[in-house]
Amino acid sequence: MAATVTLQVYFRSIFFTNNAVLRSFQRKSWRHCSTSVNIYNDRDPAPVFFSENVQTILKKITGTDFNKVFRQRFDEKKLSPPEYKFMTDEELKQKMKNAERLSSKILQMPPVLKERQAISNILSRDPAITGFENCKFVFTDITYGLPDRKRLVVVRDPDGTLRQASWEEAERMNQIYNPRPGRKLKPPKLFQEEHLTNVLERGEYEFVLDSACAQFEPDDPEYLRITSVVYESVDKKRCYQLLHSTRHYGPLCFYLTWNKKIENLLISLLQQEKLEACADIVRLYQLIHTDCKSKMINVDPNQHLELLKAYVEHDSLQQQQLQLAIQAYQEIVRERQQYNENVKTAHGL
Repeated sequence: MAATVTLQVYFRSIFFTNNAVLRSFQRKSWRHCSTSVNIYNDRDPAPVFFSENVQTILKKITGTDFNKVFRQRFDEKKLSPPEYKFMTDEELKQKMKNAERLSSKILQMPPVLKERQAISNILSRDPAITGFENCKFVFTDITYGLPDRKRLVVVRDPDGTLRQASWEEAERMNQIYNPRPGRKLKPPKLFQEEHLTNVLERGEYEFVLDSACAQFEPDDPEYLRITSVVYESVDKKRCYQLLHSTRHYGPLCFYLTWNKKIENLLISLLQQEKLEACADIVRLYQLIHTDCKSKMINVDPNQHLELLKAYVEHDSLQQQQLQLAIQAYQEIVRERQQYNENVKTAHGL
C-alpha cells in the first residue's frame, strides 16, 4: 500500500469577483497524500473504458437485481412509506420500465481515468515582496455557474511567486464556496491505511467506494489508490457478489481485466454456473488487450465455452486452476442433464 503522509498547510485567502475583494481569513486544513499509483500511468484507460463495446459488456455483466438496487440505504435520506396498488398488466409493465430506467441511473458507473498531472504553472515572480507575509494568499474567482475545473484559483507564496493553485488547493477553495454533498474539506480518516484495512476486513466495499466517489475526483491519485486497494481486497477474498448489481462492479471487472487478473473472477463465475458472464469477461479482455493470442483464434463468439477454453489455453496465467474449474462445471451440467433425462424416463415422457 502506498505510503501516506499528512501535510499541514496554513494559508490566508482573499476571494474576488470583478476585482472586488470579498473577504480574507486564515484557515488550517489537512491533506492526506500518497505516492503515485501506477495503475493507468502507462496507457490512458478512458478511450477504452468509454468505448461502446466495453460499456455494453460492463453494463451487461453488472446485472440489475431490483432488490439490491432499491434496497434501504443508510444515507440519511428520508424514506417514504411503501404503497400497495392494484394494477393492470399494462400498468405493471409501465412501472417495470420506470424501475429499469431508474436503476440504470443508479447503476451509472464512475469513470475510469488516468491519474492527473500535477499543476506547476508559474504566473510571475516578484522578489520585491519576498517576506512581506509569512503565509499564502489564495485568490479565487467565485463567478456563479463556473465548473470547478474551469474556476481560476491562484496562490501568492511568501517568496513572491504567483502561481496557479495545485489541485488540492483548488479543490479546497471550490468546496468552501460550492460544497458538494458528502465531500469534506478534510478527507475522512476512513481513507487512512489503518482504518481502511479494518473496514475492508468487514467487507464494506461498496461503502468505501461510494465514500471515495463523494470525496475525490476520479483522476485524483488518492481515488486511484483507494479503489485499487478495494479491488485487490475483493479479488483476494473473491467477494465479487458484494459488488454485483452496484455501480462499482463494472469498474472492478475493468480493473481486473486491465491488469490481467481475471482468473479468480472466472473461477467464481464458473462456480455460479455463469458461463455467459465468463465469455463476456473474455471478450472484455480481448477488447482491452488487442494483442492477446486468443483473439487471433477464430472462435464463434456465441460458443461461450469454446471462447473461454481459447483464453485458458493461450492467455491464462493460471491454466491448471481454470481447467479444473471448467471440468467441474461440465460435470455439473452433465449430471443435471442426466438427472432431467432420468426424470422424464420415470414419467414416461
